[in-house]
Amino acid sequence: MEQTDNIETPVQQPNKFSFATLSTIRKLMDDLHLDPILGLVAPGLGDWVTTILTVPYIVTSVFKLKSLSLTLAIIYNVLMDCLWGTVPVAGDFFDFLHRGFKKNCKLVEGFAAQDPKVMGEVKRKSVYFGIMIVILIALICISVYYVKMLWGYIIDFFTK
Repeated sequence: MEQTDNIETPVQQPNKFSFATLSTIRKLMDDLHLDPILGLVAPGLGDWVTTILTVPYIVTSVFKLKSLSLTLAIIYNVLMDCLWGTVPVAGDFFDFLHRGFKKNCKLVEGFAAQDPKVMGEVKRKSVYFGIMIVILIALICISVYYVKMLWGYIIDFFTK
């Protein structure tokens, strides 16, 4: 008779390349402050670049760690950063304090290490993150609309 082990398969760990990539992005954007610098130098474009650089975090949470609650937490952090990024100048100062890449890196590392504190906190707040994502998307749309309208008034004022 053949004996089978009933060992529960652990969550798939991100490979070393994934961690190296996430860590490098975090160092560049948060430790070297490229996130707020890009926002100041190239308003709008800098915010889009920093948002695109969060894709590896989302890919890791969805395909490697396979956690919906972790993905919601990462998307929440990204959208919070996007919302503040729509506010000219003040959003760039927020980027110095928020450190969204560092937060997301810690979340991914906590899930990969199966840290019960990190996993419990994120899972407990997953419904909150889901609701806030919808609210943040609406607020970002409203903010972009009003900032665009404000810039239109400013341009009209100086061109007349």
